[in-house]
Amino acid sequence: MSDVPEGGELYRSLCPVDHKNNCVAIRGIRARSSQGLPPILIVHDVGERSHMYWDCIKFICERGTSSYSYDQRGHGADSELSGHLDRFQDLVSDLLQVTSWVRHMHNGTPPVIVGQGYGAIVATELGSKFPQFVSGIVLAAPTLELAWKPGPFKRFVIKLMADLLPRVKVPKGLHPRFSNPLHRIVGKTIATRLIRSLMGPRQLRLTFAFAQELFEAMDSFDKSFQAIKKPVLILKPGNDEVARYEAMDEIASNHPNQELVISRTVANVHHNGFTEGKLPMASILEEVLSFAKASTKHQITETGT
Repeated sequence: MSDVPEGGELYRSLCPVDHKNNCVAIRGIRARSSQGLPPILIVHDVGERSHMYWDCIKFICERGTSSYSYDQRGHGADSELSGHLDRFQDLVSDLLQVTSWVRHMHNGTPPVIVGQGYGAIVATELGSKFPQFVSGIVLAAPTLELAWKPGPFKRFVIKLMADLLPRVKVPKGLHPRFSNPLHRIVGKTIATRLIRSLMGPRQLRLTFAFAQELFEAMDSFDKSFQAIKKPVLILKPGNDEVARYEAMDEIASNHPNQELVISRTVANVHHNGFTEGKLPMASILEEVLSFAKASTKHQITETGT
């Protein structure tokens, strides 16, 4: 990762996230001239790693803006790709610490947080609870439903086990599927193969506590979204084979301040345009950078400076 664009400085660090000596790895590029824009912080999807977004970070730096990503728990270089995730709320708490770190590095300027897939749920939870730590939120291909939902009895079993044995891994028969690849015709894209390989029950060994907390976060997403008081950009890939957006559209239409919500459909992009090649990445990131500029104007209006 020595291919840092001119005008940028490589940044790599371990960020402490709790009092148990847990850390997450942050990587990014700090632009020497930020052009007045807030830094961009990318929250990757389930089953991904931050290095997959390195081309995005370089693209953003080439346009004069600092950008970072980090490995969520269970996804780091020192972890198995499957990851052992104990609590969904750990991901929200970790994001708070990383966001605080980035804000400190940029003289108190909060980042624009970009959440991809299920990362959009993590970003929304943070934005609703700690608005002072974000300049804006981008929900990229927000995934708000499971490909397979456990019925009431299985939900009861998962909740019971989460209370009694929270750290026990969910067995195959109860494990939720984290994508919905069958609701549309699935093409043979790299993204599709990646999603199918990473989001099956064999790859993601989640605990009962994590599964239950994820259900609760998805069930309460509407409430969390309505509580956001910062600008929100919803990016919906036009060729998405994984997520669908009827629920997101309805939730967005009910936000109490419609001036804060922007929804865009990006043509010719699959579920993760950030990692599918230069053209899809450029289409997505141009939307993100335009939004970051608009969120800066909102910050100025909000503070009255």
